Amino acid sequence: LFALLMLVLVGGSSGGGEGTPSPSAPEGTDSVSTTEPTTEPTAEPTDEPTDEPAAGDHVVDYKFDVPEGFEETDPSEIGVTACWYRADGSNINLNITEKDSTTDLGFKAITGDMLRTTLEEQLKQAYGEATIEDRYFTKDDVCGLPAYQYCYDLDLDGSSMSQIIICINADQTYTFTFTASDDETLALFEDTVKTINLTLE
Repeated sequence: LFALLMLVLVGGSSGGGEGTPSPSAPEGTDSVSTTEPTTEPTAEPTDEPTDEPAAGDHVVDYKFDVPEGFEETDPSEIGVTACWYRADGSNINLNITEKDSTTDLGFKAITGDMLRTTLEEQLKQAYGEATIEDRYFTKDDVCGLPAYQYCYDLDLDGSSMSQIIICINADQTYTFTFTASDDETLALFEDTVKTINLTLE
């Protein structure tokens, strides 16, 4: 069920945002890092007006601490950039998507109510009745970039879970989704969120 839910969320989320980078991985965690975003060449400076992100928004690396017990799995099966699973179904996934002309405006306008309404509609279309109860919604920057963080409890066809969505608006959108099977795991994810660190140029 968690895997199917991820498919819906990936399809419906264009990009959740509080978090401050931690200098090192806490005990019992693995720090993941990738230089995948560097595959996109950086545009040459120009005096002409451009819709490209301002200098300093280009992500060349990202890191966060993966809690103990989560194993990296093939992301292509669910159409995300990277994902990690634990035996109880709790999971973390990252999806990096290209921006379009509406992305920046969308980040300014987004609210918790808008996110909840959109998610409920998508989940109801896929599975029938779904109930979402908000925990919090913030629009605090992450690594100096515009972002939002949305946390909520979900009851779907008799199954309960909690999620945190962190969406960051950089040269692309970076969406981290944490799906927790219980409150203990959710608390663990709250600590993990604080370790998200994007390296910019």
